[in-house]
Amino acid sequence: MLVYFVRKRPDVPFDWIFLMFGTFIIACGTTHIMDVWTLWHPTYWLSGLIKAITAFVSISTALELVSLIPQALALPSPAQLEEANYQLAKEVAERKKTEEVLRESEQRWQLALRGNNDGIWDWNVKTNEVFFSPRWKEMLGYEEYEISNNLDERVTRVHPNDVECVTKTVQDHFAKITPFYINEHRVLCKDGTYKWILDRGQALWDENGNVVRMVGSHTDISERKQTEEALSNLLDQLENKVEERTAELTKINESLQAEISERQRIEEALRESEQRFRAAFHQAAVGIAHVGIDGQWLLVNQRLCDIVGYTPQELQLLTFQNITHPDDLEADLQYVNRILAGNIQTYSIEKRYLRKDSSIVWTNLTVSLVREPSGMPKYFIAVVEDISERQAALRERKRSEERLQASLKEKEVLLKEVYHRVKNNLQVISSLLSLQSEYIKDKQDIEIFQQSQQRIASMALIHEKMYQSPDLAKINFSEYVQDLVASLCTSYERNASAIALNINIEEHILLGLDTAIPCGLIIHELVSNSLKYAFPAGRKGEISIEIREIVVGEILLNVRDNGIGLPSNFNFTDVASLGWQLVDALASQLAGNININSDIGVEFQITFPII
Repeated sequence: MLVYFVRKRPDVPFDWIFLMFGTFIIACGTTHIMDVWTLWHPTYWLSGLIKAITAFVSISTALELVSLIPQALALPSPAQLEEANYQLAKEVAERKKTEEVLRESEQRWQLALRGNNDGIWDWNVKTNEVFFSPRWKEMLGYEEYEISNNLDERVTRVHPNDVECVTKTVQDHFAKITPFYINEHRVLCKDGTYKWILDRGQALWDENGNVVRMVGSHTDISERKQTEEALSNLLDQLENKVEERTAELTKINESLQAEISERQRIEEALRESEQRFRAAFHQAAVGIAHVGIDGQWLLVNQRLCDIVGYTPQELQLLTFQNITHPDDLEADLQYVNRILAGNIQTYSIEKRYLRKDSSIVWTNLTVSLVREPSGMPKYFIAVVEDISERQAALRERKRSEERLQASLKEKEVLLKEVYHRVKNNLQVISSLLSLQSEYIKDKQDIEIFQQSQQRIASMALIHEKMYQSPDLAKINFSEYVQDLVASLCTSYERNASAIALNINIEEHILLGLDTAIPCGLIIHELVSNSLKYAFPAGRKGEISIEIREIVVGEILLNVRDNGIGLPSNFNFTDVASLGWQLVDALASQLAGNININSDIGVEFQITFPII
């Protein structure tokens, strides 16, 4: 059991003594067994050997105990062990507490470094190494890895003009001339610009008076410096302004006495004006009143009393809600709420009041709000005008407008009938010319009759478009030109695939009758000439018609073909044909200008004002 105990407790001191005691116990027990054994079997030599071994172990153990006793006595007692354990547990708790405080302090320091808007630096003077906080590097635009911990990194970033000042300030602090190191200077940023900083620090000296460490921070004061510079400029400007203002005040002071006299005169005039205002208030031709925020009549003039049929005393016992017609009250209150909320400054509505005799009077009400200097509503000013007669006149005017509308409708029907009959009459004339041409044998005369018939048809087409137009005074000229050119192509039996027609007319151009007829005849003449002469012997080509507004109030009419063109000696003013004379006369009728270009084919440009 002692051997088992020693094996399980390797920390027990003097473990060998336990093994010797175990050997001694076994030897003693064996000696007693042998004494019993020799009663029957006389093995005395074996018994004596065992006793000799037992004696040897017993003496050896006793000798060892002699040297072991002082060491055993030196072992702490259970009370001492308990006290030692208590002190040890106390030290362990203190150490844990200290470690916890250190961890919290470290966390606060790290949070302070991360959260502080200032850059932190820690300079080990002996090793010349500097710790720069992330904010210090960030303030200058650098990443964490872009700046080393060498002091030169900081010195080389100081503006050359500020290095001497910074060096002297540090030296004064190291020499204890100044209690703190503090300096304002410029530092080079990553982007090449300089930033103003406020640099502060505190040195740490050893027992020999040598500086071993210096810790500090720097703050970005660029905005403050800019503000100071702006303020400096502003102060200079203010000084100039003060000088100018002093001169002005001198002049103002000289005129104060005159102004005082003038003010006294104005005050007298104001008193007279107030008296006139009171007289005007009570004698005004319209009703005027001061109305409280709750709707109470505070001050009324005589005209308002005449309009609603109450005396001033009776009216001041009522509110405006009491005498407002029920159907008009909600609208009136909505305006009141809007003016109180500041959404509007004043409002004017037509409303009905209930007179004292229960009759209804129509009024035009204009209301504005008077406020206290603090902005709180004080009272309303209401101007009430009797418009009963105006309402009757409005009803009469409405009936007159209805009669005018009926008359206008009749005239519209009549004008459409006129357009229709003119168109029919022109078609009759065209038919007569067609019948007459059947009795004419001369080819040239027949052609003249056909041209006249086509011109009449172009005018009839305008009257037809006028008849169909929603606006009886103007037509959509684009539709008219398309129908006119299609009719001409049919008359001259031109193949649509041989001659391409390009019509480009701005949709918003609407022409009246006096402008549409000359324009239509001009287009008729120019397109007819192109169809007859520009493409001989079945030649293919293109005819373009363009009408657009080039400037406000001025129209460009452009008719162009890419045919054989005009003769080289062609002179428009010397041509005696009826067609050319019509174009010239119609352009003059439109007060237009003609420009002819025959570089490729023939191009007529006519500009004229819109009538």
